[in-house]
Amino acid sequence: MVVNSKLAEEEAFKSKLVEDVFGKENKGRVPMDKVMMLIWQFRDDPSVVEFMAQFVTRYSGRRDVFDGIEFYLPQLAHMIIHLEANWDDAILERFALIIAQHSLHFALQLNWILQGAIEDYQPELPSGEPNPNFNALYYTRCVKLLLNIERCVVYGTPRKHELQRLYEKGQITKQEYDTMEQADRMFNASQLSNAQKELLEAGTFGGNLLYKRLVRTSCCSQKGWKTRYFAVSERMLFCYNVHPSEGGRLIRAMPLDGAVIMETPVSDAKYPYMFEVHNLNYFFRMRADSEENMKKWIRILEEERDSHNLYPYQIWSQKKTDGEDDDEEQANGYHRQESQFLQDLTPAQKARYDFFKNQRDFTRNLTNVAEDLRFMERDERKKAAPGLTAKLEIPSCVYVPLCNSSDTWRRVCSIVSKETRVFNTNERCPVVMYFFTRRGEQISHHRGGMKNATLDTAEYLHLQYEVPENKMMDPITEGDDEKGMEDVEVELEANSSKSLLWKDEIEKEVADEENNPSSHSLKDTSSFDKSKRGNDLLRSFVKENIARIPSKLKVRLPQKQKSMLAKLPLSSVPILENRGEDDESSVVSGANSGSMLVDGGVVHKVENDGIDEESIKRATAFICRGDNWDKKSEKMLTSALESNIIDSEATTEVSGVMIKSNDDLRQEVFVMQMIHFYQSVFAKASLPIWLKTYRILSTSKDTGMIEFLIDSTSIDSLKKSEMFPQSGNLRDYFEMIYGTPDTKSFKAAQRNFMLSLVGYSLVSYLLGLKDRHNGNIMIDVRGRLIFIDFGFAMGMAPGHEFSFERAPFKLTQDYIDVMGGINSECFAEFKRLFVAGFEAARANSQIALGLVEIMMYKSNYPCFSGPRYGGKKALIGFQNRLMLHTSDEEVKQRALQLIESSMMHSGTWLYDRFQLYSNGYAM
Repeated sequence: MVVNSKLAEEEAFKSKLVEDVFGKENKGRVPMDKVMMLIWQFRDDPSVVEFMAQFVTRYSGRRDVFDGIEFYLPQLAHMIIHLEANWDDAILERFALIIAQHSLHFALQLNWILQGAIEDYQPELPSGEPNPNFNALYYTRCVKLLLNIERCVVYGTPRKHELQRLYEKGQITKQEYDTMEQADRMFNASQLSNAQKELLEAGTFGGNLLYKRLVRTSCCSQKGWKTRYFAVSERMLFCYNVHPSEGGRLIRAMPLDGAVIMETPVSDAKYPYMFEVHNLNYFFRMRADSEENMKKWIRILEEERDSHNLYPYQIWSQKKTDGEDDDEEQANGYHRQESQFLQDLTPAQKARYDFFKNQRDFTRNLTNVAEDLRFMERDERKKAAPGLTAKLEIPSCVYVPLCNSSDTWRRVCSIVSKETRVFNTNERCPVVMYFFTRRGEQISHHRGGMKNATLDTAEYLHLQYEVPENKMMDPITEGDDEKGMEDVEVELEANSSKSLLWKDEIEKEVADEENNPSSHSLKDTSSFDKSKRGNDLLRSFVKENIARIPSKLKVRLPQKQKSMLAKLPLSSVPILENRGEDDESSVVSGANSGSMLVDGGVVHKVENDGIDEESIKRATAFICRGDNWDKKSEKMLTSALESNIIDSEATTEVSGVMIKSNDDLRQEVFVMQMIHFYQSVFAKASLPIWLKTYRILSTSKDTGMIEFLIDSTSIDSLKKSEMFPQSGNLRDYFEMIYGTPDTKSFKAAQRNFMLSLVGYSLVSYLLGLKDRHNGNIMIDVRGRLIFIDFGFAMGMAPGHEFSFERAPFKLTQDYIDVMGGINSECFAEFKRLFVAGFEAARANSQIALGLVEIMMYKSNYPCFSGPRYGGKKALIGFQNRLMLHTSDEEVKQRALQLIESSMMHSGTWLYDRFQLYSNGYAM
């Protein structure tokens, strides 16, 4: 009975998903949260997955849809790596490649996710020891997909410029342009994903070499020479125990990008014909059987390293027609042709390649600074950091990638090296860097001199690198054109910026189609149309693509307007984006909102929440130990302007970023995604609950960057301040800073504190956040709490089963006193909002559970792995915390009991005490 009940619930959930995405009540929206759940729920049916991927592709040009795709990129990438690896068809990979052609920023984000996965599953660790997590299937899949992303980015969509001109000349409609441009991207993605086997065969050079493993540990232990089969392919050097055709097992591999390839120095060469390949993390030493063979290997390795191997399928077809039969001649010819092909890239392709490479190199160089400082003595780091950042080269077009494709473009123009800060810890050295970033710059002189301060990241990169080239336009140039080529090009670029990248007017198109009887030309021939099932988006997609709805979806589409499934806890959650920073009532917090240089003058951003200026000044003295961010950024801008480091030609801002190395940020990225999800849930329910969502980017397994939190400090640091009240209580601090309890400023700060405490109490409980000592809890100048460092989540805790942190969430006497005690109106409001927030979370539980379920599938996250947290333990714990089997009538009482259980919990006090004695964190 239990099994049957569970199956019935799963089937009802699937039907509800289909109804909400394709049903008639959903007018004009593509809810990406439910689309992602549909793909996951029907993951065993490729026809459904392919239909959903094609459906989303059709509407991916809308900003809201694209924002959703990027928000759920961690889940999409996780499925591509771990789920699709065993499928016969690379459906989701093609989808990702199509989207990557639409946005260079999306391509970069996916690139960094794959880089981390490659390091997870590579054959060996950087030390040279075998990797216990090595997985040949996932590893090779990620390597190939990484290269395919680069290929589709560089190659672009070659027909786009012809289509743009046809559209500008009125020869095709906007809808026809969208359809053909999208078909172009789909064709490119299909070519890349379907040719993998041929590419690998075409691009492989291999042979036997003698090899000695040098285990790079402190003792540098060595092993004897062994014969191994080596293969060079896809900018990688692979080492097998025997030839793969004989069942060879991959035992080592290293990326050739940036590798040093050389003959072994005479001092180290105990045997003839020795050569070596090494980079930051890998070291291969090998022996050939002759000098000629050694030189051939070195040459081929160098060419593979330098060639970048963008489009081997074109080389392969050319090579096959040359009639070369000898394997060695084919391999040599392959590398010669490959190098020549790179030289033959068009200017636009070369520009896109340079940008993609420069942005990755720039990001890697930033994290290398943190890594270099980590190996210095702690007292030397502060002195060395400004010098290391000053040496960083800034390419002509790079940006801080802590944003969305639809966020405003900000180009990094300079680093404020003298302001660089370091944080000393035992195992790592996080570095805070400041950059001058610009928006509204002139894109290109030959394109009409366009300047637009509102261009988003995807639009800017589209205009900057989708350069129409004469040879692309020639096929459609008409001899009787009244306009010259230059005039057409300027007109094209001026118009394309506002209409050809994003397609937000689709809702209007669909409405027009619905009101236009002639547009329903397939009405009488389609049994689906006759049934009147599905919304306008679905019907339009089916007609345009002559697509068949998979039977598993079609049978779930309700024919009646109302459904019996409405009571399922599954409502759509529009994800809030941080573009509400100018809205004082917005629950969304802007990123690094400080001073800006506009037209030569400094413009300030002022938040008006009822706290007076004098109170903010007093708080700034405690929190910032000097100037607040607004004043600090103003000084940086003014000084740079006076020193001619920047000019007044474009809007200039200061962006602060924390760079980290030797730290896996991927679990933190996931937790912040969940916090962002719940922030959107509360906003949708019109609850004034406050949460700070900040950007976290993992660029590899152990490097990344985090948006720097301005005008805030840890409670530990605050309480250690010399001016902090001797009582050590936050209540006394609030009265000292914001005035007596009856003042407007105090009440505003108290409310800020309460609203943030509600938010973090809810997400701490729901997401099982632990390690909540006062070094991991920040407070800003307006009295709001901000939780950081999510290394312990989903119930995972320091000490594991012996953890002191047994309370549902942290609610100390200190916090209660700030709110005025348990009998105060403020505390009553805290309880009311906590209950309302918990009810809103339950109403959206299925999407949240789905996000967790996807990410825990074959996961390496600490909170999802190991005997304590692996299997489905984390998911079961999450379900229990959501109280899904508790009736709605009982939920309020159960939520209030969570507050009662958390108040002054002895475990919370003991953990704070433990942190005081072990690490010195103030209580």
